[in-house]
Amino acid sequence: MKPEHAPPPGRPPLFPLPRTAPRGRARRPAAPTGPGSPLTGPPPDHDLLLRTLRPVLAHLSAEAVAFGRTAAYVWGVDLYPRGTAVTRKRLHVAVPPGVAGVDGAGVSAHRERVPASSCALVRGVRVTAPARTALDVAASASSLYTATATLDRFLSLRLTTGPELRDALLVHPRRAQRRLERALRLSDPRGQSPAESWARVLLHQTGLPPARPQCPVHTAQGLFHADLGWPPYRVAVEHDSAERHSARHERARDRLRYAAMTEAGWLVVSVGVYDLCARPAGFLHRVLAALADRGWSVPPERAADIWSAVRRFERRPPRLG
Repeated sequence: MKPEHAPPPGRPPLFPLPRTAPRGRARRPAAPTGPGSPLTGPPPDHDLLLRTLRPVLAHLSAEAVAFGRTAAYVWGVDLYPRGTAVTRKRLHVAVPPGVAGVDGAGVSAHRERVPASSCALVRGVRVTAPARTALDVAASASSLYTATATLDRFLSLRLTTGPELRDALLVHPRRAQRRLERALRLSDPRGQSPAESWARVLLHQTGLPPARPQCPVHTAQGLFHADLGWPPYRVAVEHDSAERHSARHERARDRLRYAAMTEAGWLVVSVGVYDLCARPAGFLHRVLAALADRGWSVPPERAADIWSAVRRFERRPPRLG
């Protein structure tokens, strides 16, 4: 696949630290055109990233391709810390082994040949396909929790599907990595945030029964969807996000929502990011108590395994984000 753009004549072909977009009236960049992209609006600096990638890829190799977090951003999945200017970060690019001149190019080079079947074009920029991108990022994740949250994000945006991910895993160079296989089994397109994905994996790792993401809860105030839930026991887990629920009216809305769910006979266990990261055992104790109160029980040997997992998380909280 031949790049459409060559480096501008008479100037260095690469720009290790691209300039940010000039201030002024913001123009909304067009959404990426790719298979299954459902984006209603791309992330900040999306156009600038594409303009930066074109000459960089053209200079490196005809087979160079945007890779990893950079490719995810092209598809509209922002995996950088909040407030990060993506064009101020080194671009992740995959190049075939043996390509010279990469080390001084101001990019993070991944030495591997990505087959054409795992690539796509987004407005003239060669980028790994969504399923391959999701697996690449998940493979480099710091834990099973972040790997699963990454796959959930791609699935919830309908950029890819479970069958596509499984097919891509068969030909992925790191297909034998156990974390990828486990993350794929735990992934779910109904996940709405990383914290929800982390909580779901934490509950699974403890040995609790599978929780249903976006669990429907019928109340006198209408139909709500709990972040996680066990319909047979009418127990729900709700994530309290400091970002999404910081305003006074949002907190008031949450209180009314929880009250409606409680009146409908549901036990609601709320959890924040701090609870998940620093005090996961306390959260697990509350979930176990709620399930037991509603009649859930297990054989003694399984109960011992569950409490052993809780104590393990109490001693060493999992690495989530």
